Amino acid sequence: MQTFAPPDEGPLQGLVASRIETYGGRHQASNQGSAGKLHSRGGPGLDPGRQRLHGYVPFAKGSGQVRAVSPLKLREPEPEKRHGGHFGAGPPHSPKLKEVTKAHQLEVRLHTFSMFGMPRLPPEDRRHWEIGEGSDSGLVIEKSWKELVPGHKEMSRELCHQQEALWELLTTELIYVRKLRIMTDLLANGLLNLQRVGLLTEVSAETLFGNVPSLIRAHKSFWEEVLGPTLGATRASGQPLDPISLRNGFLMFSQRFQPYVQYCLQVKQTMAYAREQQDNNPLFHAFVQWCEKHKLAGRQMLGDLLIKPHQRITKYPLLLQAVLKKSPEARTREALNAMIATVESFLRHINQQVRQGEEQESLVAAAQRIGPYEVLEPSSEEVEKNLRPFCTLDLTSPVLGVAAEHTRQLLLEGPVRVKEGREGKLDVYLFLFSDVLLVTKPQRKADKAKVIRPPLMLEKLVCRPLRDPNSFLVIHLTEFHCVSSALIVHCPSAADRAQWLEKTQQAQDS
Repeated sequence: MQTFAPPDEGPLQGLVASRIETYGGRHQASNQGSAGKLHSRGGPGLDPGRQRLHGYVPFAKGSGQVRAVSPLKLREPEPEKRHGGHFGAGPPHSPKLKEVTKAHQLEVRLHTFSMFGMPRLPPEDRRHWEIGEGSDSGLVIEKSWKELVPGHKEMSRELCHQQEALWELLTTELIYVRKLRIMTDLLANGLLNLQRVGLLTEVSAETLFGNVPSLIRAHKSFWEEVLGPTLGATRASGQPLDPISLRNGFLMFSQRFQPYVQYCLQVKQTMAYAREQQDNNPLFHAFVQWCEKHKLAGRQMLGDLLIKPHQRITKYPLLLQAVLKKSPEARTREALNAMIATVESFLRHINQQVRQGEEQESLVAAAQRIGPYEVLEPSSEEVEKNLRPFCTLDLTSPVLGVAAEHTRQLLLEGPVRVKEGREGKLDVYLFLFSDVLLVTKPQRKADKAKVIRPPLMLEKLVCRPLRDPNSFLVIHLTEFHCVSSALIVHCPSAADRAQWLEKTQQAQDS
């Protein structure tokens, strides 16, 4: 085996020396003078041509910028022309020197991981991340169901197709679990080991991989308690796989796979975080390149791995429907239809949670654009003190009179001119939410909109078009259905007026 460092690089030499250096011994011995000289067959092989994470779900494999400089020579400072020297005349702990040193340290660590594997993490980390925890000996399967069913040659063609569909459900489950393991056993394991020696400490493994360990535990349990016993029964009896035996396990689908709600809620932020780190953190980019070329990765890219859970959970109805199409027996079809209905119900629940999360994000963004609520001018400090507790407009609060899952939404916004009473026209900016209309005045300096009228609740609002094709009347009623206030709204065009009237009517109807 090739030695880890040249023989004339000081007292630490050879394989043992490299292990001492990397695993906490005389770690600084080769940091000077040997930068850029460490290379070996089977080393990390960081490929500068590998593309960076680019775009959104999933990251494109065929697009993105190609680095012109190898990640192993990350922003190496140019020599100082006046004073010479490899790193110029800067101080020994300058930011440029630290950056090059970090890059060299990362190269050494990854090279050592390639040669000797990764050190074991503390037990609590291994348990949390499902790294080497438990036995995966049960997560194995034959190449074909025909190996388990001696009488497959006498089976009907339709029954054979049913067995193929069931076999796809089983095999893809194991393939998927192994891909989840790449994120924990390789990426998270490598990142945590690097952080133990002060590298990539700015990267959050929890933000990057979310609750993937919970997904792994859920699927291990699903295999051990549902899919595995069905496979075991066929192994023992030699009879075809029985889809009815899966019924009880799939009817508990939402309870078993509850962690997917959290993962799908966070996957957008997770992908954005991974992309940001890839784009702005050269050391992390180099680490990901090393992981993606590792034999354990199976040529899987980071972006592809992060989107796998979303793809898998939505595939179960398709897999079960493929079995249903080749199952003529009434009892079997009844069981499969119940299983499909349960899975689809859980997927609708996830979609509803994701939609609510996106609506909440949009609402928060809109609320941040709306400044303080100051529609009354206090006549004295005493009056202002008593008014202050009632001068808060919280747009993120629950909508009154509806269930909690119905969040407030921004339906329409835009500039108009309003006239109140006999006063002249005033340029304002309207925000139409699902339950309220806000009249605001843009504040250019603060980049916010100031509320200048009390909120107009849609349940008390009446809108009437006027003869002017660009105008309509807004009437706000009291509890006794008397006029509380009225505004004449002048829109930029007739099309704008039609849109305001339509959106307001739709919000009132819903």
